[in-house]
Amino acid sequence: MNTPLVSTRDAVSVPGAKAIEIRGLAAGYAGTTVVRGVDLSVAPGEVVALLGRNGVGKTTLVSAVSGTLRADIGAVLLAGRDVTGWPGSRRRRRGLRVVAQDRPVLGELTVAENLRLAGIRDLSEPTELFPFLRGRERQRAGTLSGGEQKMLAIARTVAAPGTVCVFDEPTEGLQPANVARFADAVRRIAAAGVGVLLAEQHLDMALDVADRWYLLEKGQIAEEGKVHEGAVEHVAGRMAP
Repeated sequence: MNTPLVSTRDAVSVPGAKAIEIRGLAAGYAGTTVVRGVDLSVAPGEVVALLGRNGVGKTTLVSAVSGTLRADIGAVLLAGRDVTGWPGSRRRRRGLRVVAQDRPVLGELTVAENLRLAGIRDLSEPTELFPFLRGRERQRAGTLSGGEQKMLAIARTVAAPGTVCVFDEPTEGLQPANVARFADAVRRIAAAGVGVLLAEQHLDMALDVADRWYLLEKGQIAEEGKVHEGAVEHVAGRMAP
């Protein structure tokens, strides 16, 4: 697995800390609160699904975690350290990796440049995960289809995953074979000790790879639980219109 350059000072973990912990978080846009009072955690090596219909605040929460959106209230902790006031670049040095739902790659850069910017020198791992990347290293990422850009962002992230990965609707627009490839990659990085937060509407896949789940409704955590037989049907019933 590729190892990106990190700041030693920012990367130091608090013993026994969660990979990521969100405490009483509220955030929104233009004075409108979208998520409020959110408490959520992911342990090292754990996969947690953040579930909910479109418009309930999943992307807003991911943006607040990534540092692209300022939290109004509450705290975000990475490996036990409060990073709420940190910019996204410093959170990355702390070990956070985020695949955004929109514009997940740098379109003006080539495929290879997107990968190398993440500290990836050996391109064999990302091209093994998504073989369509082979031979396209010099292609500008912005000329890829939307699904291909998502796969490039996923490949870039799982090849150099840091300590916690957050994926926002990662399987949107992917063919079933590539959804399965993504699921396998999540299992692999979790087995290596990486915490994974998966914001997703694809319940079957999400609850197949997750250890626990949270259900977001109207910007708040409505329910949470461990994954068990019947969890898909239970959550699907809660998400039904």
